[in-house]
Amino acid sequence: MTPEGPHFGQAVRPADPITPEAVHTDYTPKVFGRRILYYDSVDSTNNTLRRAASRGEPEGTVVLANEQTAGRGRLNRTWVSPAGVGIYMSLLLRPQSGGIPLFLYTFLPAVATARALRRVSGLPVFIHWPNDLTLRGRKIAGILTDVRSGPNHPREVIIGIGINVNNMPGDLPPELQEIATSLTIAAGRRYSRASIIQALLEELERGYALMKSGTSMDLVEAWRKLSPSHQGTPVEVVGGRGKNFRGITRGIDHDGALLIEAAHGGVERIAFGEIRRIRGGLQHAPGS
Repeated sequence: MTPEGPHFGQAVRPADPITPEAVHTDYTPKVFGRRILYYDSVDSTNNTLRRAASRGEPEGTVVLANEQTAGRGRLNRTWVSPAGVGIYMSLLLRPQSGGIPLFLYTFLPAVATARALRRVSGLPVFIHWPNDLTLRGRKIAGILTDVRSGPNHPREVIIGIGINVNNMPGDLPPELQEIATSLTIAAGRRYSRASIIQALLEELERGYALMKSGTSMDLVEAWRKLSPSHQGTPVEVVGGRGKNFRGITRGIDHDGALLIEAAHGGVERIAFGEIRRIRGGLQHAPGS
């Protein structure tokens, strides 16, 4: 590479299309992806799909973008979304009844994403409560679920999924290079984004069918198996009920909230907030 050439992380990349034609090759949609709205660049796929939903787009509509200029993650964080390397997609659900617990709309994409990435890459991708995806302790994907409620049940659910696929270290901001990763960084090879999207849509179809059939406990059990850190892991809670504390994870309750045996005593139920693993464990672990 000459001094005049592109900097690391900015090299010219091989073509890796995620157009509807590329995704529909070898994939026959049932619900998700029958209609795909593709954009070269958007502010946010969730925002784009919300505008499309207001125009009457049907359940299963997918928005795909090659780049996001204002991608969002949980807790109002930015999801860095450089062109041509990641998967930035949103999906539209229009529930017909109120029989599905709301937390399953978060667990569904987490399980589907973990399974799809494992299928395509063979790498040990896990879920970190409630729906972050990690690989060897570093974040590789995130999920943002927006629910619009109707009189008796959600009338619209938009699920946004961002995955670091072919990102190089230089594609990540300096502050994320020690805590985030990508399939390419982990495996030393590139992956077809269209193939990952196909696997992800298939896994979403499978999980959504379970939810609608009333056998959602199978989905919850799959989440548990893919999220070993929800049981017996030293963590620090940041946020939650406006206080920070440390403790040991003790599973999830019937609403998907995380149960934590606090170091100061008692079990806390965490429905919202950030959970950080504590390397090396607690100095005085509860129950010891």
